[in-house]
Amino acid sequence: MAEPKKRFATIIQKLRANGHKITPQRMAIVDILARSAGHPSVEDIYDQIKTDFPTMSLATVYRNIILIKSLGEVL
Repeated sequence: MAEPKKRFATIIQKLRANGHKITPQRMAIVDILARSAGHPSVEDIYDQIKTDFPTMSLATVYRNIILIKSLGEVL
């Protein structure tokens, strides 16, 4: 598994290269993915970030995971 900082940077770079905005919410999702040893569910990710982003919906997390998946960074 890649080092978390390197994995985070790789995913952010791919998002930028494909014309996607790097929002604080998106960065939080990418950070959780980069630090996870296993495969967190969308619900797990949502549970971890809802304290910092109380207005973010579960649907937003799903959309971001689908986007990151389309870049080949998650299965």
